[in-house]
Amino acid sequence: MREWRALVFTDLVDSTAWAERIGDEHAARLWARHDDEARRLLRLHNGQEVDRTDGFFVLFEDVGEAAAFVVAYHRLAASLGLAARAAVHFAAVMLRRNAPQHVRGGAKPMEVDGIAKPIAARVMALAPAGRTLFTSEAAGELREVLAEGHRLHNQGHYRLKGVVDPLELFELAGPMAAGAPPPDTDKAYRVLRVGEFWRPLREVRHNLVRERDEFVGRQVELRSLAERLESGARLVTVLGPGGIGKTRLVLRYAAAWLGDWPGGVYICDLSEARSLEGIHFAVAYSLGVPLGKDDAGVQLQHVIAARGRCLVVLDNFEQVQAHAEVTVARWLDGAPEAMFVVTSRAVLHVAGETVFALEPLELGGDAVALFEARAKALEPSFAITDANRAQIARIVQLLDGLPLAVELAAARIRVLSPTQIIERIKDRFSLLSGTGRPAARQATLQAAIDWSWSLLSPSERAALAQCSVFDGGFTLRAAEAVLDLMEHEGASPVVDVVHSLLDKSLLHAWTPRTSGRLDIAEPFFGMYLSIHEYAKQKLAAYGDLAKQSADARHGEYFAKFGSDEAQASLLGQEGVRYRRALALELDNLVTASERAIARHDPQIAAKAFLGAWAVFETQGPFNAAAALGGSVMSLEDLTPHHRALVGLATSSALRTLGRIEEAQALLADALKVARQSVNLLDEPLALHQLAVVIQRYGDPAQAYSRFEAALALYEQLDDRAHQGVLLADLANLQMEQGQTAEARVSYERALSLHREVGNPAAGAVALGNLGTLLHELGHHQEARLAYEQALAIHREAGNRLQEAITLCNMGILSSQRGDADLAASHYRDSLAIHREIGNRRGEGVVLGTMGKLYHELAQHEQAREHYQRALLIHREIGNQRFEAGVEANLAMLSTLQGDLASAMSSLERSEQLARQVKALLTLAAVLCMKGEVLVKQGEVEAARAVMAEAERLADELGAQPGSEIHRDIDDLRKLLSA
Repeated sequence: MREWRALVFTDLVDSTAWAERIGDEHAARLWARHDDEARRLLRLHNGQEVDRTDGFFVLFEDVGEAAAFVVAYHRLAASLGLAARAAVHFAAVMLRRNAPQHVRGGAKPMEVDGIAKPIAARVMALAPAGRTLFTSEAAGELREVLAEGHRLHNQGHYRLKGVVDPLELFELAGPMAAGAPPPDTDKAYRVLRVGEFWRPLREVRHNLVRERDEFVGRQVELRSLAERLESGARLVTVLGPGGIGKTRLVLRYAAAWLGDWPGGVYICDLSEARSLEGIHFAVAYSLGVPLGKDDAGVQLQHVIAARGRCLVVLDNFEQVQAHAEVTVARWLDGAPEAMFVVTSRAVLHVAGETVFALEPLELGGDAVALFEARAKALEPSFAITDANRAQIARIVQLLDGLPLAVELAAARIRVLSPTQIIERIKDRFSLLSGTGRPAARQATLQAAIDWSWSLLSPSERAALAQCSVFDGGFTLRAAEAVLDLMEHEGASPVVDVVHSLLDKSLLHAWTPRTSGRLDIAEPFFGMYLSIHEYAKQKLAAYGDLAKQSADARHGEYFAKFGSDEAQASLLGQEGVRYRRALALELDNLVTASERAIARHDPQIAAKAFLGAWAVFETQGPFNAAAALGGSVMSLEDLTPHHRALVGLATSSALRTLGRIEEAQALLADALKVARQSVNLLDEPLALHQLAVVIQRYGDPAQAYSRFEAALALYEQLDDRAHQGVLLADLANLQMEQGQTAEARVSYERALSLHREVGNPAAGAVALGNLGTLLHELGHHQEARLAYEQALAIHREAGNRLQEAITLCNMGILSSQRGDADLAASHYRDSLAIHREIGNRRGEGVVLGTMGKLYHELAQHEQAREHYQRALLIHREIGNQRFEAGVEANLAMLSTLQGDLASAMSSLERSEQLARQVKALLTLAAVLCMKGEVLVKQGEVEAARAVMAEAERLADELGAQPGSEIHRDIDDLRKLLSA
């Protein structure tokens, strides 16, 4: 009886050679693991094993299950360091079971008979490594959308040996990840329909030549180009700067998809063409036709039309772009079945054109693979190893993944080590030349860019040179402020020149990716590093005055981001959006400040730094902020206003880094200078920051005094935005001192003011701190909601510092609610951010909370290690309140391990610190721990006394019955009653 089944064949590629390399014993273990995991996948997807050799022959009743199995199977093979190929066919087969005695003798339990089996096996043999082919019958049954975006890509028709009719094959792959159609083999070759006959692909007319070296990567781009043409785009311009690999990509496409063009594929090299006649001659030569005396363009139009469905590739079109309308545009209209692919450094600007902008190679994969392939071709012993992998990755990053530059760098591997190549990249045009390549416009990196430069107008050259003063990207508004093209007669507006440089692939554009309602749609422009370096050299060639003037205009433009008006907007309705915009300009802001320092322009240096600080204070890195702020402070002639503001910012950065003495000295100086400033806001800002510092590292009473003084000045100025920030900071002090009712009132007043002035970023900080208060008082559900709302705003605003703080708080809450995995995840994410931005205080806090989690999980060694690392940081930066908490946790750990003497020693240090900084909640918790140790030491009355003090503190704090401190007291009470 015939039954319909999905037949799946898999095969491990080069498994014999692999086994020889690793040895029989290792191979046996590997195959056993492979078989176990593959059979687990079979059970998961309801497959039935029929046979097993280097792969599997499997049956499924459902093609969707078969597809899910092969996706998972490829992932399994890759995880084992193997590569597999697979095929799926759907057909009616005869299932025949062998007799039990034959099975006992070694026969398979079941045989599958019918032509479907050899068809599936041969399709599998055609599949390249890592890929899966479907027959049209299987593809027709696959109607469900597969997980992870997998879908079917048509790869054309193939004739299989012994099978009468050609089979249409499809590849199952992720989005845009399918490769070129499989190459012909001895038993299968690609065919295409011409009239009523199927013709082998190899008979298609073309003028392609065999590739000289290995083609590396670009699989996504190849498939994307194929899909553009398959979807009906008749003129595709592959656009990109010199050396990016446009020609190589198109030639590879033409060879791989030759079967799609029964009329032929014709590569027309226009690199030597400079005129209309030059285009005609090159195209005629490629088509293999002589030109007559009549209109050459019309003659070529007729020839192309007569070829039917054909592909004409016009390679290197940028220098003859002016003739696009009378050549490719005319032929497009006159040859309706023909399609055209143009490679160019400039857009053609003709009707019907589809632009396919080619980007550099992906840095982590294709670019490194290209370097390895080209280096190995010259030095066979070269290989990428753990020892040089980081250097190779750095090389391709510095070269932007530009294929020509990567190949030229790889050519140096015979005389330079990877480290030496990195050292010499600063002189990239010397490094990437003289490697024995022929003298031509693509022989060196500089020659490739020279060719593009030669095609520019004088004003375009001046603009490109001046664009080199930008560090990273720039907006059109920045370009219009910085570029000066007035001396060039007939120069177009800057917007037109920027657009032209973009069209000519000397600039590239992108729209910053942000989230939600904060999308910043304004496009940014930039240059690849090699083009940027080239433009810098050209600007220098214009003379010192031109360079100095461009730098000065750049500084003046970016200094505006640090003006008083700009700083005030950070606390207003558009504050979040504005801070995100500043983050996109950070490189330019830092560069503007550094250049102003170098030319001793103190006010520009200060304002550019203050613009950068608006980013640094939420995202770090704080070491860079402290260094730049210190350099600005070293300038003479800073106004008192700017000296005060830069001093406050630099002090904050130093404090975050744990450099407390430097921070406090700078803060004291900033307060003194602020009182001399004509700007009335400077003094309360300094008092406010001083209060925060004293709160953390000094006398709480003095901190209250400073807060009150600053608040009075803010009120006199009617500065409600800063009042809101101060009230939230004051509430933190009140919470630490156990004044929970007062703290809640202050938080809520702060939130009200933030809503009034429209400052969601500052409101989120207050909300997160309120969440901590609610958490400590036992209102866990309210605390969780406050944390989640605050975290969403911090992420939307790009505030990495507050994101890390909130994640840590969420981890503490998750841990106390019994979800250790979620807590650990929050802690890891928080710690990574603190380290990334250089926040030593935050790093110490998170290490301590991670220690407590390990402690609760009874992983005592990890707990002690994290506690000790946290203590080192807290002592280094003088954070006594958190030091007290970690000492208490160490005491708990020592108690569990039976070391009561060490526990009591830690508790006494903790109690002393908590009393010193008046951290009453911490003190109450420490007293409960101390009571537990006293009970175990037999000192019951002393334990009752400390419990009484803890109860009194809890009452004063207004702690709720379910709060953590009440749980600690209840635990001690039970211990005393036992």
